[in-house]
Amino acid sequence: MNQTERYYRIDQLVRERGPISREDLMAALEVSRATLTRDLNYMRDRLHAPIVFDREAGGYRFEQAGGGPPYEPKGPTAPKPGPTFPTQARALVSASTKGLPSITSATVHTTTRPT
Repeated sequence: MNQTERYYRIDQLVRERGPISREDLMAALEVSRATLTRDLNYMRDRLHAPIVFDREAGGYRFEQAGGGPPYEPKGPTAPKPGPTFPTQARALVSASTKGLPSITSATVHTTTRPT
């Protein structure tokens, strides 16, 4: 499972199970504690996912702020209901693959030829 797939799976597990322990997340994702920590930090810092650890419940959950996670767009410009993963993550995946199909051997040949 690659990093992006893990982000989707973390999102899914936290939404479906509510508070989920670190050990359960590590087992479901088949990753080490360090990898899970890096993934959770990335989701919080870069994707603005409101994942918090709830000591009373003994697991990770989404922080409720105003009726929903703050990383989901709201208002008249918000997209129609669809996948629950953050828009920023979809944009990141899209941007990382943008332009790849247009690269051809002719492009590489003409751009790498000495002048």
